[in-house]
Parts: sequence; structure tokens; C-alpha cells
Amino acid sequence: MINSIVFKRFTIILGALFFITLFTTNSVFPKEKVNRYRSNYKAALLADANSGRILHHDRIHQKLYSASLVKMMVALIALEEIESGHISLQDSVKVSRWASKIGGHQVYLKQGEIFKFSELMKATVISSANDAAVAVAEHVKGNVKIFIKRMNERALELGMNNTDFYSVHGLPPGRGQKFDVSSAYDLYLLALELIKHPQFLRWSSTRLDSFRNGTFQLLNTNHRLIRGYRGMEGLKTGYHRRAGFNLVSSAKRNGQRYICIVLGTKNSRLRSKSARHLLDYGFDKYQIYEFNKKDVSSYSAGVKGGEVENVSLSANESVRLLLNAEELQRLEIRPQIPYQTIAPVKVKQKLGTLEYWLDGKMLKQVALQTEFVVQKQSFLSEVTFMLTNLSDRN
Repeated sequence: MINSIVFKRFTIILGALFFITLFTTNSVFPKEKVNRYRSNYKAALLADANSGRILHHDRIHQKLYSASLVKMMVALIALEEIESGHISLQDSVKVSRWASKIGGHQVYLKQGEIFKFSELMKATVISSANDAAVAVAEHVKGNVKIFIKRMNERALELGMNNTDFYSVHGLPPGRGQKFDVSSAYDLYLLALELIKHPQFLRWSSTRLDSFRNGTFQLLNTNHRLIRGYRGMEGLKTGYHRRAGFNLVSSAKRNGQRYICIVLGTKNSRLRSKSARHLLDYGFDKYQIYEFNKKDVSSYSAGVKGGEVENVSLSANESVRLLLNAEELQRLEIRPQIPYQTIAPVKVKQKLGTLEYWLDGKMLKQVALQTEFVVQKQSFLSEVTFMLTNLSDRN
């Protein structure tokens, strides 16, 4: 395939390319303010959850202590095991002696108590209970060591190359043990996978629930943002003295969802403020544009040996892109079309692609397809064509 001689650049002038704004912004977020809280955290990331595109990043590959964020992987593995049919949320789980002895934030499980697996999952995700996380791990894989091995295997499968799990709870390690470590980028990969599970989002966005038949309160560790930030869905907080205050959050408004990660702030107030700031940057500065397949400029390809010399092409699907105002002006739409194809040509036959490029990176690629049939040129048509050419030359 070859590039078109002239790349078609998207503009909004005179309707050169039709677009539909699916939601509008309140105001333009000044670009220079995006790093306003940079000194408050050790790493941060903002990404579009729908496309996975990273919109802001700051020290995202630095290895940091993850603390209770490890429970995100605990929840992911448990939910994947449920989907595979190996376990069920309705399973009865007997609390082990080891689970009952885990300290830190907990729901005070006692050895020999029996709970539904769903209750232990709620306590793990909503309230970040360390003892519940151990009970979950033991039920899923039989013991914690095997579960931690699976956590690290799953991390590598997701491309989390700066992550090492040594516990299922994220507490500071004891003598001879190691800290759980990860990076903002790795946690972003984990969050992208985790939000594919609606049940997790239901738990992580629950501000207040109960345990032990309503006798024990489960308060979400991210309850302030859930209550105070519109569209907040969780996802998970993490803290210990060496790690600082961590947050992997997700927020959704008008169908647009962002993943925000803030690691290593000095207190929970700065953690929340930094997350709000980055999420506001996403919601205020970016919007979704739809490039309707019916309104994209028409293209054509040459046909050799056909009843006509060219066949019209159109995109086979509409494209939705998240862009800010400046990016919209820089967007390039590049057709990749064969110089010529040989007849016969079928209707809706794939013939090239349409690529959407921004600053040297391809954001999206869709197929171009033919709009009508081109039959192979008949013998009579060939003779007529030859005679016509001869008469034109004379």
C-alpha cells in the first residue's frame, strides 16, 4: 500500500470534515496548570479508560511501594476464577488461624468463622480489610504462597514489568520479608483490566456497606471522593508510612471514563486534591469527537481490467476519538490505498485503510471498502474501448 499524495488534515473550518461533539466542556483547562500538584506526589498518571490513551504522565515507571493497592490484583484474580467457574461468590469460606491473625485494617475475623465468599470480597474491596484479603487468597488457591505466585504471573501477563508482589495485603514487611512494589504505569495496566469486571466497580464505588449481618460497618477507604466527586467509582487506596498515600481511581461522566493514579503523597488530603485536579483536567480539557463513516471524504482506487476505471471507497465504521482543542487541529487523516486493483471487484470489498494520526502516533485505523461492484471488462467492452482510443488518437 502507498500513502495518498496529500494527507488530509482535519479542520473545523467550513465543515471540511463533519464531526459530532458527544459532550461539551465547561472551560479550557490551562495546560500549564496540569503539573500544579507535582510536588505533592511521587508519580501520577491520567488515562482515557475507553481507548487506553495516556493523557498525562509523571515518573510513571518509577518503582514505588504499593501498599494496599496489591488488593487490586487479589480482586482481579478472584473475579477471574469466579468467571472461569472454579469458585463462586456463594461459596462458604471457613476462616483460618492465619487469616485471623493478620493485623492492620481489618474486619476482625475469628478462626473457624464461616462467611460467604461475596462478603469477604466486599470487605477486601470496600474496606481494604487485610484479614479478609488473606481469607480470599486462601479460598481461591488453597494457600497464600500459591496465590502470591499467581499474582506475579498475572502481573507479567499484563505487562507489569516493574511490579513485585510479596503479600496479599500490602502491609509493611516483617523481618526478612520484602516490600510490595509497583509503578504508576503498571497499576494503570492493572486498573484497565480490573474495570472490565462490573462487579468490582459496584463494590469499589460503594461508600458504605455492612458486614456480619449488618453488625459491622464497611466504610470505603475512598469515601470522601466517592461522596464529593461526581462520577467517582473508586477504585483503591493504599497507605503505609514508607509508601505514603496512594490512590488508583476511576471516574465516569456522560459515558467518558478516566483512570487516575496518584502515588506517594504526604497525606490523604493532598492525595484527594491531586486526584481531583487531574480528573478535572481530563473532563475539562478533552472531549469525544465522532467521525461519521457516512461523512468522511470519499476516496477511490483504480481498477485494471474493469468496466469502470475507478471504484469509490468509504470507511467501514465511524471513529470516536478523545481530543483536546489543540489536538483536533493537528489531527491527520491518512488514506492508505493500493494504486490499482484488478477486476472483478465485489461490493464492500476491503481495499485499503484510513488512519488517524496525531503527533506521529496512529490513534486509530479503519478499513476502507468498495461502494459498488466492478465487473471484469467483457470482450465487447474491450474492443469498444480499443476502437474509442484509436479514434481519439486520430
